[in-house]
Amino acid sequence: MNALSSHLFWDVNRDEIDPVAHAAWLTHRVLEYGRWADWQILVSEYGKPRLAELATGLRTLSPKTLAFCSAWFQLPKSAFRCSTSTPRSPERVFGSRSGERDSATPHLP
Repeated sequence: MNALSSHLFWDVNRDEIDPVAHAAWLTHRVLEYGRWADWQILVSEYGKPRLAELATGLRTLSPKTLAFCSAWFQLPKSAFRCSTSTPRSPERVFGSRSGERDSATPHLP
């Protein structure tokens, strides 16, 4: 996995990424921001069936990435979790303008 493009790890320490434990994170990162060569590395590392399992379970994919995955895996877009889940509204995430907070939103000091 050391051959993956360095720009994929702009916000994390590359040495702390475990290809097994962080397989979904790596798949998402390569799909959204990687180069074709990065994708080919994932295909050779995980195989197409495992990548299909990982990609269909991702919560978010851009429309362009979803279209790519649907075509590449030959699966309908509805097979992907991101196409069936509804994003949370900003008010549910950050609380309403009146200061109410969603109980699922952590309180930061």
